[in-house]
Amino acid sequence: MFSQTVLSGPVHPVSVGQTPPRLVKMFAALSATNEAILRINSQEKLLQQVCEAALQSGNFVAAAILLREPGTDTLKVVAGAGDDAELRARSYSVLATSPLGIGLVGIAFRTQKPCVSNDLLNDERLKSWHQAASRAGARAAAALPVIRAGESVGVLVVALDEINALDEETVALLARMAENLSFGLDNIDREADCKRNERAARRLAKMFAALSATNEAILRAKTADELYRLVCDAAVHVGRSLAATVLLAQPDSPWLQAVTGTGELVDMGLVRQARFSIDPENPYGKGVCGKAFRTQTACVNEDILNSEQGRPWRESSRQAGVVASCAVPLVKGGQSIGVILFFVTKSWAADEEIIALLSRMGENVSVALENLDRADEKVQADGRIQYGDA
Repeated sequence: MFSQTVLSGPVHPVSVGQTPPRLVKMFAALSATNEAILRINSQEKLLQQVCEAALQSGNFVAAAILLREPGTDTLKVVAGAGDDAELRARSYSVLATSPLGIGLVGIAFRTQKPCVSNDLLNDERLKSWHQAASRAGARAAAALPVIRAGESVGVLVVALDEINALDEETVALLARMAENLSFGLDNIDREADCKRNERAARRLAKMFAALSATNEAILRAKTADELYRLVCDAAVHVGRSLAATVLLAQPDSPWLQAVTGTGELVDMGLVRQARFSIDPENPYGKGVCGKAFRTQTACVNEDILNSEQGRPWRESSRQAGVVASCAVPLVKGGQSIGVILFFVTKSWAADEEIIALLSRMGENVSVALENLDRADEKVQADGRIQYGDA
């Protein structure tokens, strides 16, 4: 159980032998919190349910949950119930050196202990709260830390309309609610991780199937054009990429030209209307296609609509609903000749194993192109020999 920090006013023990009605309500609130943890799999809904459960437990004016914003020293109200407008209107810090971090919330966050004021309007250390508390009818308040993996991540705050309303048993039950909330958040994260892993496994299975289909296409294709078409088909129809297209460098030109593709984006003509360059000084050459061509490595843009790299294609991508892409190089004789451009979802673009498989597809196609060239050379050589013999 948490040890307790009291900012103002005594914390009274309850006489043995009878459970006061307010504690009965608090137990009911704790039970409601536990039930919510069992059935709710959304962080937002769970936080709101805990606030409502706390509010219904007695003479509470408001209840709110604040979470630390990632990468900052700021706490933000993310859920609330009752007259929580004053709580939402204020700013909070986790730093003891900040005027915004010296109240109940900041202290609870830093010490990982409940912080209580049983007489808000006469607590000199909470002067900045006096007017707000008076307007809201709050006379006592408690802040309970929300702790995960040993680190504070937020605070549960409750305000009551009675002086000295927060005794040891009430604070202990509120602290238990905060503890159980932490447990519930961990469960939600674990469940989300499991779902992400399941989705990742399905993505990988599809891409392995696409890679297998690519290898089969390599065995069947008689020409480079046929190979390009079969590979794009495999990426979309088997691997479930949104679209795939092959762009080839043009002789004595800095531009790449789409020669084939599969998927609605290609069918709509979006790719053919877009411009792609291999020139690093050209804005159209700074995207994934130009970089993949020059570096001979896979290049990914996980957020076309918000990245500087995606600026030249931002409007057309927004209209088409495209958010992420990956380009892998096509190399022959050590020289880049083009790229395969895949349009994918954000989750696919962020998956290193998926990108590795797309790269392998490009590598296998590159090897197949060299094999096709060697086969053509052999046919031509055999023809010359046969012609000479004749």
